[in-house]
Amino acid sequence: MKKLILPFVLLSSYLLCSQQVGTAAPQMGAVENNPYANFHQRWTPSMQKLFQLVKDDDGKVTHFVGAEVGTPYENDTFEIGHVWYKNEDLGEFYYRYNIFSNEIELKKTHLTEEKHQALIRDPNVVLTASIGEKAYHYLSFTADKEDNKEGYLIKLYQGSEFKLFKHLESKYTEAKPAANSMVNPTPSKFTTFNSYFLQQNDGQIKEISLKRNKFLKQLDSPAAEKMKIYFKEEKTDLSEERQLISAIAHLDKANL
Repeated sequence: MKKLILPFVLLSSYLLCSQQVGTAAPQMGAVENNPYANFHQRWTPSMQKLFQLVKDDDGKVTHFVGAEVGTPYENDTFEIGHVWYKNEDLGEFYYRYNIFSNEIELKKTHLTEEKHQALIRDPNVVLTASIGEKAYHYLSFTADKEDNKEGYLIKLYQGSEFKLFKHLESKYTEAKPAANSMVNPTPSKFTTFNSYFLQQNDGQIKEISLKRNKFLKQLDSPAAEKMKIYFKEEKTDLSEERQLISAIAHLDKANL
């Protein structure tokens, strides 16, 4: 695996304190109204809480690059979104979700010379996409047959009682040379895996099965009976994301 070692700059000691869950958001400073001003001149102290120092023991950031197949990103290009701290809008940013490193990369502009930073991992910090209704949350969740984990969950649906999240995981496979002249070499690649999680009210976030019979067993009896009828009428395929969202929306309304 090829490694690219990049130096990283510490933004401020103020930033490190903001990584703790529940830390109060500092007051927003005055921001210049001129949208064409140099963005560094318009940078306010409150924006610093968005970013964290990402480094290993030698003080350098390690990125893995050069996979021949696949990508470590949800999307390779930067998209526009808003960053929120609790109910405070910290502004519009360009973002890219690095699934492999479990980081959301942020830039204030789309200029290629601007280096990205990593969004702080804090349950109080949320990134909302400007296109669509996706929202990125850093939360604790329980995967199937595993202990509690922490990571980014993408909220796909929020109703009065249920929330549906999507979790992305990226696996890197190193290249393998051909064993002999009759066999092709195996290229290095990134492979992305999807899983889905359900939260009822403010309870634990748990992974759900995309097989209808197993999914029904994960619900309480009244909800399972209602969903059983819905599956029969709609012939729902839970592996199709839009149909899964529609099923959870129906479950939410049926539980009222």
